[in-house]
Amino acid sequence: MLGTFLILLGLLALGVGLYWYWRRKVAAEIAEGAAYEWAFYQKNEPEFVADLTEDQFNDIYRRVNEPRFPGYALAAVATFLVSLPLTLGLLGFSQWVGQKLGILPQPVEIVRYVNLGEVKVAQSWQCGPECQLYVAEAFSGFYFFFGVVIVWLVIVWFFMRRFHNRRPGYLRDEILRAKG
Repeated sequence: MLGTFLILLGLLALGVGLYWYWRRKVAAEIAEGAAYEWAFYQKNEPEFVADLTEDQFNDIYRRVNEPRFPGYALAAVATFLVSLPLTLGLLGFSQWVGQKLGILPQPVEIVRYVNLGEVKVAQSWQCGPECQLYVAEAFSGFYFFFGVVIVWLVIVWFFMRRFHNRRPGYLRDEILRAKG
């Protein structure tokens, strides 16, 4: 598990490096576009941008035209990766506490009180009480699976809400907003 986690951290570091390289190239293209747009406004509508300096205009232009999704997606993936060991640890602890308090049934109780029927195993072997105990122990995997899925859904909800709440308007709207 640790090896897989370290590999995922390495892939995340590679993704951050590629994102940084891509963002530098995009920033250069946006700066070039901002220069053209500034010259256009200075020539055709100088009264519209009279209250702004070129640096303020460049900041507004960058905020409007810079692609935001790759950064948010990378942040969500990094949060997924960081939250996974914490989530699994918390779920394991809550399962232990639930079993100690009697909230969660022991696997023996599941086998004793719940009729699992004749569980078919690979090669059509009949499943006796010991096998049913192993199947009942595996039910805890459902808690972990759905716990991780719920945490990941909360992470996606958080980042998508933030993404949409911080969305800039059109260039003219942002210039008007900056002018006050």
